Amino acid sequence: MMKFPAIFLTLVVFILLLPTYAFGNEASPNTIKLYMNEKQLVIKKEDPSPRIVGEGYTIVPVRIIAEELGAKVTWDAALRKVTIKKSDVLIELTIDSKTSKINGVNEKMAISPVIIEGSTMLPLSFVGAKLGVEFNWDSITSSVHMFKKDDLSSKPVVEPVDVVDDKNGKPQGEVLPTKPTNPSTPSTGTKPPVTGTTPPPGTGTGTGDKPLNPNTHLLTSIELSAKDLVVLAKDGVLKPTIMKLANPNRIVFDFPNTKLDDSFQKLLVNNAGEMSSKHPLVQKIRFSNYSDSPDTVRVILDLKSSADYKIQTTKPTNQWIATIGEHHLTVMIDAGHGDKDPGALSITGKHEKDFTLATAKKVSKLLSQDKRLEVLMTRSDNTFVELDDRVAFANDNQVDLFLSIHGNSAKANITGTETYYNRPESLSFANVVHKNVVAATGFADRKVREADFRVIKKTTMPAVLVEVGYLSNKDDEAAMYKDAFQDQVATSIVTAIKEYLDLK
Repeated sequence: MMKFPAIFLTLVVFILLLPTYAFGNEASPNTIKLYMNEKQLVIKKEDPSPRIVGEGYTIVPVRIIAEELGAKVTWDAALRKVTIKKSDVLIELTIDSKTSKINGVNEKMAISPVIIEGSTMLPLSFVGAKLGVEFNWDSITSSVHMFKKDDLSSKPVVEPVDVVDDKNGKPQGEVLPTKPTNPSTPSTGTKPPVTGTTPPPGTGTGTGDKPLNPNTHLLTSIELSAKDLVVLAKDGVLKPTIMKLANPNRIVFDFPNTKLDDSFQKLLVNNAGEMSSKHPLVQKIRFSNYSDSPDTVRVILDLKSSADYKIQTTKPTNQWIATIGEHHLTVMIDAGHGDKDPGALSITGKHEKDFTLATAKKVSKLLSQDKRLEVLMTRSDNTFVELDDRVAFANDNQVDLFLSIHGNSAKANITGTETYYNRPESLSFANVVHKNVVAATGFADRKVREADFRVIKKTTMPAVLVEVGYLSNKDDEAAMYKDAFQDQVATSIVTAIKEYLDLK
């Protein structure tokens, strides 16, 4: 992003009105945190602090948003105009004017851009929606959670790389890739935060003076033993969405289509309730009627240190149980392809699936020698696992790292090693893997690249896909099916994983 002579551009996030009545009043500039796809964003000292202004509008630095979304931002000092360009969307905003232009068409905004402390501040629920962002204001933690929507229309100008084959989820030829995106995450509401302590109409107390939605069920019990969290509703189905957050460590459970019953309502102060904890890893339990669109009860475990949860199977649908236990470092190794999906055919007629499995098993064996690590494999034999099942396996097991092994195929003269990532939080892991694997293969360095591969896009932990070499190149292929070469590559991957996890 370019720097500007008098102004350091900032984006303003005009947040959708979600209830702040959950845990506290209007946040001060120093307490609001920003997250992009659950990665906390760093505010530089020279940037203005996020803050709530006017009637509940949150403003935050544009530099961060522009960098995260890949938008190009320019500043015209003479016209006092900010231009934001991404893909086929052109947004023009003028300081102190509520009139914007979207691809040349005038649109009104709720608030006008302003300059505060020498920085330009812009309204983001408006700007962000145009750039494909969804927002969730979390009043419990005074934080803005931003989520990128899928946008396959943006194509960066980069050197030719492989295009994803929908069947195999791997490169199959040379074209420009689509700009990788992140999966949308449902928002729990559609309004920006309201200041004050009065709950919006309909939150009431217990069943309240507003009739319950027929799809809403009363949550009647929250219990945390020294082992399990047990939640019970009067009827209906309990199936929460779950987030693990750090700084501070906590696990957040959102139960849709539920509302706290009268026994819990009596414990609420400004819609916030607390319970003591008997669990050795949990400081306390917090609960609230988090949203009324749809009705959602939020339960938060404030942790003493990092912890994991494991959902237990229960017969009654209105009962939900999760075991809370110590966190163990877990790595998942994915051998690309398998069985009916052989992957690329090598120059001498060998299958990619055999190379990936042999190398993945060597990586797993080496990693398993370190008792500090738990190692999982998406497949350990010649079976086929659907891409979404690989993703679910990794996410459900809350693994710390995901690494997928592949062999590439293109023109016969192309050689080299490539490492792919999708989400920003995976980039540092990709760099470490690539550095080590390139050194081990001795092949040409074809760089770390962004790509839209499903197994590194839909997973929720740092995830990379490494294309060790080209099976269509005679020199690469000759090495890739030799045990000694595979041993060398496996050792380099293990070294990279331990380096990234800082395991001495």
